[in-house]
Amino acid sequence: MIESNVICPSCKKNSMEVRYQTYWMCIGCGEKYPCVDGIPKLYIENSLGRADKAHRDKVYKYMAWFYNFWNPFTMFPAMPFKIAFKYWIVYFILVLSAIFLIYNLIDWIALRGIDQTTVYDILLFIVLIIFIYFLAKQPRYFFLLLTALPVKFINSFRKFVPKKTHSAIHDEFFKEYLESNKKIKVLDIASGTGKALFKHGYMDLNADYTAVDLAEGMIVQGRDLMGKLKAPADFIIADATDLPFQSNTFDISINYGAVNHFSDPESALREMSRVTKKGGKILFKDEQEYKSSTWIEHIYFKYAFAYHNTIVGCPVHLLPSELEDVQVHQVYRYAYICTARKKK
Repeated sequence: MIESNVICPSCKKNSMEVRYQTYWMCIGCGEKYPCVDGIPKLYIENSLGRADKAHRDKVYKYMAWFYNFWNPFTMFPAMPFKIAFKYWIVYFILVLSAIFLIYNLIDWIALRGIDQTTVYDILLFIVLIIFIYFLAKQPRYFFLLLTALPVKFINSFRKFVPKKTHSAIHDEFFKEYLESNKKIKVLDIASGTGKALFKHGYMDLNADYTAVDLAEGMIVQGRDLMGKLKAPADFIIADATDLPFQSNTFDISINYGAVNHFSDPESALREMSRVTKKGGKILFKDEQEYKSSTWIEHIYFKYAFAYHNTIVGCPVHLLPSELEDVQVHQVYRYAYICTARKKK
């Protein structure tokens, strides 16, 4: 399907050949690219940005199970309570556990005295040290525990009403494609498990889909999900700042939640535009603090919600000049959607 539009990351020639699902080979320069569970790794390792490589190696590769729960966990104060209920349970368990551990330490040292030490005290002290060590290594969770309740309290009394809703923006974005019988091509960059394609309505389009991600484990999950639902999709492990596709290939290029933490967001946006057809559209969504946020919300946003970002807010100044009709919408308190069209 997508093979005819793939280019070699090394020589940039459209001369890739699939070899028995174990590797892809460029006939032009002879470079070989191995496959992971049948999905080709079309990127150059030495060209990866530091932040991109760190996320791939430290989070997505060995801690995907951890990431799938704990990354949404940092956002739960901004979520509706019925959606965030399980996260609030975890939050209160953690807070009450921390209070209990600190109380036991004070009781042991200041009240009962060291001479009254028990095995129970030592075990609880070890747990407390581990807890403190984790928060020191992952400070975003310290600020989350500190600000979650006041942020939720503030959000409960200060309603945020966007000028245009999340669903309205997507309806407007899809309209011309839903009204046409022409089959289109959709590229999902940093696709992860592919759930965004279903969550935001892209599967209602008459389209072929291509999902790209640098994390092997995540994109394998996406391939399995698409397979179960019999969706027409291709999967490639690739670098968003150096996409292995010919220019002007896709009608729509999208990205959800990755632009702000790319090592080089300018290159990623330039590549996103390059592979989009003239007259085609792009959409990306990421973190941005709303203008009337309070100081406590600012602490939460900066040190917990958007802790991993290399940039903060929509990088309009980094968009290629070939894009027009650029619109930035603050859809939630801490998230924006940017849409644009590539000039014909």
